[in-house]
Amino acid sequence: MGTTATLLTVEEFLDLPEKPDVKRELREGVLFEMPAANSGHEVVKANVAEELTAYNLARRLGKVFSESIYVLGKHDAYIPDVSFQLKENYRPIDWSKRFEGPPDLAVEVVSSESAADLEKKVRAYLRSGCGVVWVVYPQQRLTYVYYPLGDPHVLQEDQELACPLLPGFSIPVGRFFADL
Repeated sequence: MGTTATLLTVEEFLDLPEKPDVKRELREGVLFEMPAANSGHEVVKANVAEELTAYNLARRLGKVFSESIYVLGKHDAYIPDVSFQLKENYRPIDWSKRFEGPPDLAVEVVSSESAADLEKKVRAYLRSGCGVVWVVYPQQRLTYVYYPLGDPHVLQEDQELACPLLPGFSIPVGRFFADL
């Protein structure tokens, strides 16, 4: 007879003691631990956050967050590298809780995750109501843009990234890879 793993709930996950230099997510009730990111990952993450912040400072459409936990369901709590929430989709702030529901935009910078794990994350974001997911590949200098419907758009570093969710936002993908 085989053993059955017990799935964690979000509440159990959030009650776990923190581990230094380890980022944790709960995916379909399973705890995923990721080591601290390398410097290249952090540079790209900072570049994405800077571009979104510069855009938002001029328009004040929402908030840019870095590594915030989003509770997407009873067994799912994800931490995108960068996220954006539009003002109209803010949930009332409860200081004792994490964000409930998905961000409007989730950004994942790829440095250590398997393709299968990353695909599950993207599907979970979109299934829960996220409007768009950017998956940035620093080593390949590519960005994949996922919407709820259709195949992803693959953008090279010399192509422009526009986002219908963010009116007027358009930048060369290569800016994400500045200073690498």
